[in-house]
Parts: sequence; C-alpha cells; structure tokens
Amino acid sequence: MGKTAGLKDIKLHHRRPRRVVVQIAFIISTIWVLYHSLSSLGGKLYPELPEEVEKPRTSPSSTEWEKHSVFTQSLSRVLELLPNDQQTKRLLTPIESTGEQRLKEFGIRTRQYKRLFDAWETLHINKSTPNHFIHDDIIQYLYKNPSIANLMDQDMTNIIHDYESYRSTITHLSTLLFPWTSPYFADHLQLRQQLHSAGRGIVFSAGNDQVPWLLTSIPSIRRLGCTLPIEVMYLGDEDLRPSSRARLESLPGVITRDLRKMVNDKGWTLRGWAGKPFAVLFSSFRETIFIDADSLFLQNPEILFDDFAYRQTGALFFKDRLMFPESKREWMKDVLPEPVSSKAQETRLWDGQSGHMQESGVLVLDTYRHFLALLLVTRMNGPDRDGDEKNGIRGVYDMLFGDKETFWLGWELVGDTDYAFHNGSVGTIGIAHVEPPKPVPSEGAGLSTGLLPNSKEYTICAPQLLHLDRMGRPLWFNGWLLENKFASAGEKRPAKFEAYVREEGREPDWQLKESNLACLTSSKVFSLSQEETGVLDMIIAMGRRAEAF
Repeated sequence: MGKTAGLKDIKLHHRRPRRVVVQIAFIISTIWVLYHSLSSLGGKLYPELPEEVEKPRTSPSSTEWEKHSVFTQSLSRVLELLPNDQQTKRLLTPIESTGEQRLKEFGIRTRQYKRLFDAWETLHINKSTPNHFIHDDIIQYLYKNPSIANLMDQDMTNIIHDYESYRSTITHLSTLLFPWTSPYFADHLQLRQQLHSAGRGIVFSAGNDQVPWLLTSIPSIRRLGCTLPIEVMYLGDEDLRPSSRARLESLPGVITRDLRKMVNDKGWTLRGWAGKPFAVLFSSFRETIFIDADSLFLQNPEILFDDFAYRQTGALFFKDRLMFPESKREWMKDVLPEPVSSKAQETRLWDGQSGHMQESGVLVLDTYRHFLALLLVTRMNGPDRDGDEKNGIRGVYDMLFGDKETFWLGWELVGDTDYAFHNGSVGTIGIAHVEPPKPVPSEGAGLSTGLLPNSKEYTICAPQLLHLDRMGRPLWFNGWLLENKFASAGEKRPAKFEAYVREEGREPDWQLKESNLACLTSSKVFSLSQEETGVLDMIIAMGRRAEAF
C-alpha cells in the first residue's frame, strides 16, 4: 500500500511543471495583447514625469511646533504690527509744533511706540531664566530653523525683509522720541532689561550746596532702619566736586553717579530739578524711592514699598498743598488721550480745586513696569521743558508749575493709568498759635453779636510741607530743617517742632507768605509723640554734625 501511493505522487509531480508553463505563457500573451491594444489607441501605460516636480510642503512635526510656537507667535505679532510705508512716514516725521499740540503729538507717538516696543520686546527677550536674556539673533535663528517659515505659512525671504523693516522703523522712532539714552545704552531694549532684576534702592540728586543736607538725611534714615543701597546723582564735577563726592561715599552703602556721562543732552541742557526723572531712570534700581535733598523722613522710607497703593500700581505719588484754585479741564481735554481717564478726572486740575496736584519731593516707582511713561516724563523735563517767547516756542514749564505735574500727566499721556496718590493727609509742622475766636454774625444784620462756642483755631506757619501716613502720623516733610532755608549763613537756625496741623475739607485755610513760608489754620492741632520728637532731635543733631547750620 505504501509503494503504490508513492508511485502515484511521483507521477503527479511530473505533470505539474507542464501546467505551470502553460499558465505563464497565457499570462504573458495576455499582457502582450493589452500592451499593443493600448499602443494602437495612442495610450501610454506610464505617463512621462515632468522635468521638474514641485516638492510638496512638508507639515511640521508636533515636536517642531512645540519647540517654535512661542517664537512663531511673537514673530507673527511683530509682522502683523509692521506699519506700511505711509504709516511709517507719518510716524517718523519730525514734530515741529509747540505748546499743547506738541505735547499731545508726542503722547500719540509714544503710545504708538509703546505698542511696537511691547511686541518687539516679547520677540527678543528670553524669559526662561530669572535674568532675562536679549535674543538678538533673529535672522540667524530663522536660517537655522527653516521649518519656522512653514509654521507661519510664509516665504522665508519675505519674513526677513519685513523683520528688517520693523527694526528700522522702531529704531528711528526711538531716536526721534527719546535720543538721549544713547550711546550710554545701545537701545531701549537693553536699558529696560537691565532694570528687570535690579532690586530696590534709594536715589537722591544733589549739588555742592546740598551736601550737608544729605550728610544729615542719609545717616538719619539709616538710624530709622533703612538698609537699602543709595545712589546720589549729580551733573558733572562743577555740580558736585570730587571732595563732596568723597564725603558722601564715606557713608555706608552710598555711591555717587554722574548723569552727565549717561544723558546725551545735545541741543538742550539737563539741569536743576528737571533731572529727577533722569536720576530715577538711569539709577541701578528697578524699584526706586526718589528723595529730594531737602526732604526728611520721620519713619523708615522702606515702608513705602509695602504701601497698598504702590503694590497695586507700581507708582506712588504725593499730593501738594490744596491752594490756588484753578481749572485746567479744557487744557487736559486738548492734551490727554480721549476719552480722558477717570483718574485724570478725579484730580484737582480737572475739578478746579487747584492748579497744583502733585509735589515731587518723594517718588516711589517701579521703573521696569512704567518704563515708557518714565521715558516720556524725561522728555517733558528735557528738550521740551523750556519755552522761547522770542521764537514763539511754548515749553512744558510754561504750561505747568515745574516738574511736579509732569509725572502723573506723563503717565496719562502714554495711556498708563496704573498710578496712585498717597491718601495720607497733608499739613505743616512747627509751633501752633491759637487764633482768636471768630465773631458770630447776628441774624439778618450781618453784624457781630458774640463769639462761636468752642471756636478755637490753630495756625502753624512754616516752610515745611508735611505728609502724614494712613494712620495720621508724620511720615516725611520737605522744606529742610530751617525756619527759613533762604536765610544767610549767620541766620540759619533749625525750626522748633512741637505740633502739626493738617488740611480739613475741600478748602483748607492756607496763606502763603514771604520766604516760602506757608501758614495753615485748622480746628485741630496734634502734638508730636515722644518717639517723633526723639527722631527730630536726632535729625537736628546730625545736621549740626554735618555743619548744615
């Protein structure tokens, strides 16, 4: 049985090759017929490929998208904001107007610059580290990462051309608006970024005549517990001689710095109190307490950084005396952006209470947060400061009272409403005098018939403008220590500080007299505490040691 089966299998295997050959021959003949049929119809089995085939754009991988998405979004924003030729021409046209129109136009240009600068900064700043790094190799980065053009669905050449146009526009606009920061700083990007992690400090500005004041003020705030570094800004050797600088730098934590080396004031001259915003902007600190040379603290000034209004806004200002009613509402409408902000409408200049809103003896500022606003304030106190009546030029100081109002108005002009006025009361400090009781007018006749019960009033006359903290206690005052800071050398005597009065109501009773003496009359007088008296005695003792009087 096994042999028979084996022989049968062998026979079958001999037959299979013949069948396979026949099948293959049939397939080949069929293909041959089909090929010739197609040829006879003019068809082609494989159409010829074109000489050049457009390469399909490859879709970026998810990894590439994640790697470049932030950069791509930032670059897209820059290209989206790129002004066209007509807009660029308008932006870069020199501003020839004067007075209110000039101030308004610089506000408009600065707001436009801020929009361009914010996008430019976002593209160039690497925020992956605590100390921001300026990423200034954008074109090289594009070359190394060609997939970015695919992500943006744009041609690489066009991207680079548009980037260069934007760079040219923003560079020329910054030079038109604020040229004095160069060459000390290469550009505004570098200036702002060095402020980012710069910490806190105190800034004074002073000349030779104010050195005894600082030799009094600085040791006194150290005694009050202030440990912040201090920079004293000055304007060249003629302003603060080397020997004066050496005396100041002998104090712990104090360094003097020459603004003349930092500010390019070609075509105008930086001088006097107009240097305040420059001193703040060019200091080494991000968060700065600027203190006038004649301002003195009864409490540690560092507490101002903890003030609620400062923490909310990053810009804390102090109010001036409420006197000299004047409305500047129409002026504000002409100059400020429309609609005028609610904060601007809350000021005295708007409601006519006074032409004086701010006093700039102390400023508390986050310079990084309010960089563009501070730049515009430097312009208002720089080349646009002074007028020239002979040539028909109206300057900022012709429209406002010195530097005081330029700070909050500069913020408003840029569209930056993150600022606050300290809500402590304003008053004066010295010796209180009791005023005689006021007569009571008779009914109908308008004649005096008697005296008002409990009608005592108290008046203090002094050059010092006192600022109270939120609890109503003395915080700081300006006007220095003397009874009369304009007195001749032999007549300089420290004032006597026993009590203080503060403004009451919407129309406090101020009277301005000679030698910057201001008298305030109020229904309440407050005695200084033992601690406050001790601080003032300490300050006066330091003044004597510094030969300030």
